[in-house]
Amino acid sequence: MPLIDIARQVKAPQVGGVVITTSATVNSETGLYTLAFTKFSAGLVGTGSMNLGTGSLYAKNIKLSDNRIYASSSTGEELAIELRPSSTGEATGSVRIRGNLVVEGTTSYQNVTTMSIEDPIVDLNFTGSTAQAAADSGLRVGRSGGTNSRFLWDNSATRWTIDNASGSLDPVIGQQTTDTLYNKTITGLASSTMESAADLTFSGDGEVLGLPGTASVDGAATSKLYVDNKDIYLRKHYIKVVNTITVPSTASFSATTASAPHSMTATSEDDFLFFINGQYMEHDALTIKQAGSNFLLLVNTGSIGYELESDDEVVAWGKFNS
Repeated sequence: MPLIDIARQVKAPQVGGVVITTSATVNSETGLYTLAFTKFSAGLVGTGSMNLGTGSLYAKNIKLSDNRIYASSSTGEELAIELRPSSTGEATGSVRIRGNLVVEGTTSYQNVTTMSIEDPIVDLNFTGSTAQAAADSGLRVGRSGGTNSRFLWDNSATRWTIDNASGSLDPVIGQQTTDTLYNKTITGLASSTMESAADLTFSGDGEVLGLPGTASVDGAATSKLYVDNKDIYLRKHYIKVVNTITVPSTASFSATTASAPHSMTATSEDDFLFFINGQYMEHDALTIKQAGSNFLLLVNTGSIGYELESDDEVVAWGKFNS
């Protein structure tokens, strides 16, 4: 069996930090392994392992100890990276970076289920704090089996756009932007004021829908139904002949009074003309009243100077329903 004679074969080194190594085979002349002092390196361990027990491993300004990597500087030793086993309550294999993480490569993959970002602002198209050349930037959401959705800054149009999985980008409406809306429904619109000299133009065959059935303030837009009803009311002038007379002061007609549309003066005796036996009856002495399906003419006999008789012919002309 070959022997090693350390005293005879190895010359004392003149530097520190070295170890004794042996040759892989014996010397053919001496039958001994060749020994030498060699500077220690990880390569000397080969494919084996090195157990430091509870100690620490130092490499220049780096220290490995107790699942932690420390960096040393003139100000002292600082914890840089922690390898977190499952016993700490975190996921097995977790790594905690104590300082900033700067990735200088061109691609970084984050294969995580949930990502939580504390910062209120996320920078896109930046290198550090320096903005890169202007380009389309934003977020894209993958949809397996469907069209992806996007929220992008359109650099050429200088505005934000959105793609609701349609494959095309629609502009995000802004307060100071000029936009064209297609097939949009605006709900919950608060009281708003258009700027002075602003025009609201409608083109094509579409119609303005949803306007109030009755206008409530001067200058308000209203619906076609309201305009039509108002026109019908203004054109209502019908002649009715008395049905019965209750002597001495009441004439009854089988008719109903037409109701005035909202914002117009309510129908009154001023909207009618009354004649008795072909003679005009003074308005100041007349009052009208609707009693179910009967229209009543009440005569102030003291003011008008005569009483109604049962054979009088009283004719009314005015705003009756047909």
